[in-house]
Amino acid sequence: MSGARMMLLAPLLPFLMAFDPLTSSNREVEQGNERMKAGKAEEALGFYDKAVAKLPNDPGAHFDRGAALYALSRFEEAGQEFLRATEAKDGALKASAFYNLGNAFFKKDKFKEAVEAYKRAMTLDPRDARAKWNLEIALRKQKDEEEKKKKDQDKNKDDKKDQDKNKDDKKDQDKNKDDKGKDQKKPDQPQKKDGDKEQDKKPPEEKPPEPKPGEEQEIGAVLDSLERDPKELEKERARLRAVRRRPPAKDW
Repeated sequence: MSGARMMLLAPLLPFLMAFDPLTSSNREVEQGNERMKAGKAEEALGFYDKAVAKLPNDPGAHFDRGAALYALSRFEEAGQEFLRATEAKDGALKASAFYNLGNAFFKKDKFKEAVEAYKRAMTLDPRDARAKWNLEIALRKQKDEEEKKKKDQDKNKDDKKDQDKNKDDKKDQDKNKDDKGKDQKKPDQPQKKDGDKEQDKKPPEEKPPEPKPGEEQEIGAVLDSLERDPKELEKERARLRAVRRRPPAKDW
């Protein structure tokens, strides 16, 4: 296989792990170690729990308990135990604790934190090839994660721009509709000519017809008799009615 091909496959290799439990004079720790070697992590954890209860400040006991938790895929709790183990004064134990802490972070996809843990492990033990290897993988994962995050942010920005543009376009469309509605005025009424204006005026009131000469005398007689006695007035009205009914005199 060519060197280039090996370089392409290298990032795909799993990171290296080291969970060799620490030997101790504590009986519970030794029993837990025996169960771990037999692949019985659940039973081993029970013994490590008892050991930590008796030795709460023992970094080695916490390290072993972290190894059992990690084997059970309880990575969050394992990381907490390895973090307690980093308080060890022994340099080798401290370096191993940071290395395994990096592994726990890696399993939780916390690549930035894993990178820092591996760096601390290499600071304590520069010859640790496992820490160097896992650091390179964690750095690649971190870079991929940052690039993906940036792409997602850019996509969200583009989506937001598109949404804003659509909103602006809709506002423009609504505004154009409003403006179009305002421009559509009612049709102008035809202007009226002077003659039409005269027609629109109210017709003059008709004057009552002037009475004929004979009627004028009769009306005057009636008016003169208004101050007379009512009986006389009634007689005068009867006379006038009789006069109107009388056929016209023949003039031949």
